[in-house]
Amino acid sequence: MAKRLFEDNDAWEDVTSRCNNEVETLFAAVLAKVEAELGEPVDLRDFHFVGANALASFVAELSIRRRLGDGDEAPRDKAYYPRLGQIRMGDALNKIEAEAESWLYKGYDGPLVEGSWRCGVMLDGSNCLYEDREDPMHDECINCGEPEERK
Repeated sequence: MAKRLFEDNDAWEDVTSRCNNEVETLFAAVLAKVEAELGEPVDLRDFHFVGANALASFVAELSIRRRLGDGDEAPRDKAYYPRLGQIRMGDALNKIEAEAESWLYKGYDGPLVEGSWRCGVMLDGSNCLYEDREDPMHDECINCGEPEERK
């Protein structure tokens, strides 16, 4: 069984308090990034919705993975998903640059293959991209997660 953060009813342990501080620091950093990208303050109601949705989705997905697995599964690696600060304003909006040093590769040294379907998350209308060596069947676009073969 997993370790509880609240052992004695609702009492906050030291580690629970530090965990809360860590999450608040992450939210502050994300808010600063999105406001820097937009060039103006964000409506906090919208930011709250995005943050709550992200946390709920993360916990729900990991709960399912752990319940169906051995109970110690790691979160799904989403480091290659488009994130704030990854857009270069001189390029086409939200266009991924596949450079060897880029965040996209994360230790991956193979080619990217462009699919034939328009990617649902790429704002510039480009097609889905697949990591050919890691995903030879092109089951998961690195941006939207959709497979190349669609019904």
